[in-house]
Amino acid sequence: MQNKIITLFYSIDNSHKYTLTKDFCKNLLENSQFKYKKYFDFFMIFLVLSTIGILIYEVNHPVIPILIEYEYFAVSVFALEWLARLWVYSDIRKTFIKDYEETLFFGKKYKLSKSFKKAMKEKMEYILSPMSIIDLLAIIPAYRPLRFLRIFLLFRLLKILRYTNAIKEFSSVFQERRFELLTLALLVVLVIFFGSTVMFIYEGNGENEKLKDYFDAVYWAVITATTVGYGDIVPVTIEGKFATAVLVIAGILTIAFSTSIVTTSLVERIELIKQARVENEVQKLKTFTIICGYKILTKYLVEELLKQNKKILIIEDEEEKVLKAKSYGILTMRGDATDTDFLRKIGVGKNVDTIIALEEDDATNLSIVLGARMLDQNIQIITLVNESEVENKLKLAGADFIINSNQISAYVASEYIGQPVAFEAVDGILLEADMSAEVNEIEIVHGMNVINKNINAINFEDYNLTLIGVIDRSNNNEFIFNPINSAYILKEKDILIVIGYKQSLKDLKTDFLSKFF
Repeated sequence: MQNKIITLFYSIDNSHKYTLTKDFCKNLLENSQFKYKKYFDFFMIFLVLSTIGILIYEVNHPVIPILIEYEYFAVSVFALEWLARLWVYSDIRKTFIKDYEETLFFGKKYKLSKSFKKAMKEKMEYILSPMSIIDLLAIIPAYRPLRFLRIFLLFRLLKILRYTNAIKEFSSVFQERRFELLTLALLVVLVIFFGSTVMFIYEGNGENEKLKDYFDAVYWAVITATTVGYGDIVPVTIEGKFATAVLVIAGILTIAFSTSIVTTSLVERIELIKQARVENEVQKLKTFTIICGYKILTKYLVEELLKQNKKILIIEDEEEKVLKAKSYGILTMRGDATDTDFLRKIGVGKNVDTIIALEEDDATNLSIVLGARMLDQNIQIITLVNESEVENKLKLAGADFIINSNQISAYVASEYIGQPVAFEAVDGILLEADMSAEVNEIEIVHGMNVINKNINAINFEDYNLTLIGVIDRSNNNEFIFNPINSAYILKEKDILIVIGYKQSLKDLKTDFLSKFF
């Protein structure tokens, strides 16, 4: 019998359909990143609220048969959900298989009952968990003959805790501050016990006709400590009035203390939630560019990259700059770009195709370049440099392109002074958004019909384009200026630098894939 059961568990363990089904259920119930999770949560919240609405409607309305059927349907869904959670909580088959293999390894006799007890113990841990009990209390009221159980329908509201991330985060605040809140709760109990006891001793002997028993004293103490003060029970003795004054002051201090604890925790949690949302958005990006450091240069760079439909993430360590970047609607995350673990977490080595280091400190940029290159040998790295002496170090670290802002500024100024008309013409082509002409690059990729063909086979004049040069990727990115009338053979990954109208550039790219040259 034992062998048959173990054989059955092994066959289940090897079943691909069983594994897929269980993984699907687990993701649907627990994985917030699963694409169907939000639809499931919305459906369950709707069932909970609608069944509560039926309860309220039936208080002073006749029972409608279709509503009874609907409630049975909802309860059936709740029951299936509870069974599914019980199923995925622990894996019985793995418990049996593990115990069986351990007994074979140590040469002992296998006992099926021992594995069964262990598996049931794991299941009972879930059955007796608070959320499982809430689920069961939400299911029980479906038995309509027991009308007094209908109040347990309100426990279905607690089920919403499962399906709403905001409420989950709010409840986690209380878990994190459990010690402080328990201490506060103990203080509240002591204050209420003290006030109610003093009140009952001095006015419960007939002095106060509204104070008939100790429960009335406790009720008065709770109402007074929370500063509600209905006025239905008021002290009549000096001792009672003194207890009231002490209780009011203690209540105000307690409320202030509890408010500060919860508010501080919520502010911290909100920041974590915002960070988690950005991380989720980043994980959804297939390919994107990271810019490290937010400054004036970053803003203009982002504007140009967005024109090229690039997906961008800015990494900044200063909170003020993070808020400023976000105010422009740019996806921004606070973090240390020199931390390789952080870079790996946000996708370097997976989805990031380019990383641009624009920090003001050269040492920081060097650390970013080293970390990025260590995580991904193929990633394109662009970095800013302030001191010319650091350029060689950045190249050795793995930077593909180095921007020396001081040199560029000096070069631009000198070119403008020497050739102002030509400079403004080129500047207009490169930077004016309303001009139809542009300088662009065309990468020769696999499948293009110009590969292994002489560059003279392409008649750029037919497309109203002018070829500026070619970047030979196979020869250390050598730039060949105006290679027309040369014997240059185009190779895969070469890049053509051309100037002309946007539509002409599109036509040329299309013909490279469809037309034989």
